[in-house]
This record gives sequence, C-alpha cells and structure tokens, in this order.
Amino acid sequence: MLEVSSPGKIHIIGEHAVVYGYPAIISAIDRRIKIRAEESNKIKIKNNLYQKETQFEVEETAAAAKKSRELWKKGDKKNDFTDLFAFLKSDFWKRNKATIGLILFSLKIKDGVSLIIDGDLPSGVGLGSSASLSVAITKAIAELYALQISNQKINEIAFEIEKLNHGRPSGGDNSACAFGGTIWFEKEKIEPLSLPDFLKNLIIVLTKRKLSTGDLVQKVGNLEKNFRDSKIKNIAEATYKMKLALKNENLDEIKYLINFAQDNLAGLGISSPEINELVRGIREVGGAAKLSGGGGGTVICFHQNKEKLIKLLKKLGPNFEEIKLGAEGVRVES
Repeated sequence: MLEVSSPGKIHIIGEHAVVYGYPAIISAIDRRIKIRAEESNKIKIKNNLYQKETQFEVEETAAAAKKSRELWKKGDKKNDFTDLFAFLKSDFWKRNKATIGLILFSLKIKDGVSLIIDGDLPSGVGLGSSASLSVAITKAIAELYALQISNQKINEIAFEIEKLNHGRPSGGDNSACAFGGTIWFEKEKIEPLSLPDFLKNLIIVLTKRKLSTGDLVQKVGNLEKNFRDSKIKNIAEATYKMKLALKNENLDEIKYLINFAQDNLAGLGISSPEINELVRGIREVGGAAKLSGGGGGTVICFHQNKEKLIKLLKKLGPNFEEIKLGAEGVRVES
C-alpha cells in the first residue's frame, strides 16, 4: 500500500488580499494529511478523520466532476458560487467524488482507487485542509499508477480542485502544500522565503469557524467595493513590508504588521468577539496575533518570550498548541 502526505499551511500575512491579485506570505506547517492508496476497480474511501467510509463506481466521479465544473463556470460568470457550494454540500461524499473525478480525468486514468484518509491536520479551521487533501490525493493517485509528474503539475490539478471548493481561490494554499517551506505567492508567482529563527515556531489557537473558505471569500467579495478595496490594499502594503521585515529580522516591525493585518481583517468583518478579545490580551503583554484566514478558525500568536505568551493563554483559557513553520511539501512516505 502506497502512503503519501501533504502539509497544512498558515497565512503569515496577506489572506483575502491575495484573492485580488496581491501577494501573500504562506508557510507549510508540521500538521499533515496522510493518504494510503491501492488500485481498485471501484472508488473506495475510508475517511478516518470523520469515521466514515463508502464506495461507488468510477463513472459517478466523472459525473460529479462534470457537474461541478459546469456550476463553477456559471458561478464565475455571475460572481456567485452559491449553487456550486450547495451541490457539493448536498451529501457528505459529493466533494470527494468531484475531486477524484477531476484527478482521474486530468491524469487520464480510467481505473479506480481505494483511499484511506488520515492525519493530524484539523479541518475547517483555516489550516488549508482542503488544499492539503487535494494535493495529497493527486500525488497518491499519480504515484499509484506510476505517473512521473512534477509537483508543479500536482499543484495545477490541486488548484482546479480548490476552485470547486472555494470559487475563486488564489492558489496560494495548494502551492504551499505542494512545494512546502515558506513562500511569497503573488499571482501564481512562487518565491521561497526564509524565516527568522524566532518565527519558525508559533503558538496557534483554534476557535470555532462559522464559514468555509469559499463562503468567506464570497462574503468579502460582497462588501461595498470602495470600503473593501481600502482594507485589501492596506493588507497588501503590509505584506510587502513584511517581506522586508522578515529579511531584516526586524522583530518590532513584524509584530506591528501582524497586528495591523488583524485590524484590517477585523474591519472586513471576518473576525469575531472571541478572537478580538484574545488579540487584545496578547497585545497588552507586548505580543502580536492575527487570524489565519477568517471567520474564526486559527489565530496565530507571537511573543518573543514564549513562556510569557503560554502563561497568558493558560490564564485566558483557549485551546492552543505549538506548530513549526516551513514544513516539507507533499511527499511519498512509503
């Protein structure tokens, strides 16, 4: 049995602005989706993350992929992907069917596959679980059928899947999951970046998330244009400044830019009272914190004195954990 894994990701800065063609700084993290794959004449999926399993015919995946692509094109024309998202949410396995159908079509494979989905990357919290899954399944199926394709090709296929998942994603999430490390992502241009040692580990807090990434992108897109664009440009300008601050290892500037980005994300209406209170507490002790994505989910928390930050978080009471940034991209495990 073949095993493949792909990392999750966080946005250090630039989320939502990146959807409008501006840059983002994104880092792969040491939480991964794992896929074990075997050849099969059907599609068999055992999802250990949700304790669910199923099987269906290969033809069903082709039909789901075709219907999803049709709905995506209609949504792209009218700037509203509500019908696409409703279709993919109509049953638990619809999204998996469309994903596998698109992969099989892209790789010109007519046979089936048996997949076991596992890992330690939580879903629905802004850590790129859908992108990681798209990348990992694509890599697993390609490897299973001995197709020698590059990570670039895997990334391109995963991006097409992410368009079904989110409407008009930037492509940054799947790029971080495919290539790993920390990247500067701007209009599909990918440049590797180095992080200061003091930023290679972060504390994250996971909160309840009410909206999916696609719904969040739609929500921001529906805001009054001039208001939205002013916040987006603020985030973009901060992202350019962050690139220089990381290069110069400018601690104070990095903290300021993290907080500045959070203020603008909150201004877009994608923060929450719970997160705003957490951010205030961290700022009061000289730290920095921001959403990674929006709508709840993951909050990245930073303080040069990690013990001081941990003490505060224990007092405030949220669930938190430490992650490592710059993780390896998609890879074959066995």
